Amino acid sequence: MFAATRLGSSLLPLACLLAAFSTPATACDDCNRCQGTGWCTETIQVPCTVMKTVTETCYRDEERVETVLVSKTITVEKEVPYEYNALVCVEKVDEQVIEVKTPKFRWVEQEYEIMVPAKDTVTKIRKRTECVPVTVQKTCVEDQGCWKTELVATATCGGCKCTEKKVWCPNLVEVTKEVTEMQEVCVEEPYTCEVCITVPIKKTRKVKEYFTKTETKTIKHPYKTMEYRKKTKMVTACIPECVEVEEQRTVTVKVPYTVERQVPCTVMQTVEKRCACKCGCEG
Repeated sequence: MFAATRLGSSLLPLACLLAAFSTPATACDDCNRCQGTGWCTETIQVPCTVMKTVTETCYRDEERVETVLVSKTITVEKEVPYEYNALVCVEKVDEQVIEVKTPKFRWVEQEYEIMVPAKDTVTKIRKRTECVPVTVQKTCVEDQGCWKTELVATATCGGCKCTEKKVWCPNLVEVTKEVTEMQEVCVEEPYTCEVCITVPIKKTRKVKEYFTKTETKTIKHPYKTMEYRKKTKMVTACIPECVEVEEQRTVTVKVPYTVERQVPCTVMQTVEKRCACKCGCEG
């Protein structure tokens, strides 16, 4: 906290000193500022160092004895419920649905055929081969040559051609002639004969027809298993509890007090300064 300040020095000697060193200028009768005196007054801000009395708040340590409530944790034995998981033998039944297939049969009538031997007269066609004279035109090659007498060389006559010999001179000519020849012809003729055949006869008989009967059956399988079950029992447990206890404590506290002291401070002060007029008039 600062108290009210007091001004410790004056600026009037400074203003007188500035006025003493000022040189008057030549005045003009028409100047409105100086009114013909040649001097003007100006207001200026001058920094000034003054001493101020300030009040400070300080603190000092003091020891005091106080009664305080202190939280303490104590252990208390109590009967509390305790839950736990225990293995228990449990009887269960497992149901299983199955399909049972049973073979069955029933008597049914069945038609069937049997083949019985019999005789039947049928007409058949048989084939035989006959030779028939047929006149056909045939082209053949005839040798229409002739015998000619030629001189040939022999070993007895020393190699000269002095022996006559008949030689056949062929002359092959193609001629067409009518020729009668026997050709085989297939002739069909019908005939009647008796054959053995089988005739189908329908009969009825009783036979067993087998089928499967399907039934649904539920089978129960009892069994035992171990499962976890929740159980509760009372046990003695040490439970922490929080209680408040009064205690005497020596504590150090801060006690405030005020102190006044002088401190230098720079302030701006308004003063009037006398200076030469700057109107620009010269006498």
